Amino acid sequence: MPDLPFRAETQALLDAVNALDLDALRAMVDDDYGIVDIDPHGRTVVIDTRAQWDTYMAENFAAMRAADAVLSSRVIDYHGVQVDSLGYSVLRFVQRVELADAVIENPCVVTIVWKHTDEGWKEARWHCSPAPA
Repeated sequence: MPDLPFRAETQALLDAVNALDLDALRAMVDDDYGIVDIDPHGRTVVIDTRAQWDTYMAENFAAMRAADAVLSSRVIDYHGVQVDSLGYSVLRFVQRVELADAVIENPCVVTIVWKHTDEGWKEARWHCSPAPA
């Protein structure tokens, strides 16, 4: 799977989230159209602006740190397509959150739109939906 278009970039996004590394995530994201995400409780969250994204991610990461959460992701299926300066990834993965008294697993299906910038490939759109387990 590593040689598929945007596979490494997609894994880097997941790794930054799992490490709660907001600065690394900020460097990979240049959302033009906002995002749709799933909150830690499995509910859909629609975020329209970069400022809203930053606030949402900072609050989520702070909550995860405060709970001493350990995050990990398991990719189940991956597809990527690149055409010139745009492309997309579609993946199914399970986001796992280990807490002191619980383990939460959110199966997800994600579409990521990628665009090429002067700094390399950036996420331009993230759309995450709950997936059947």
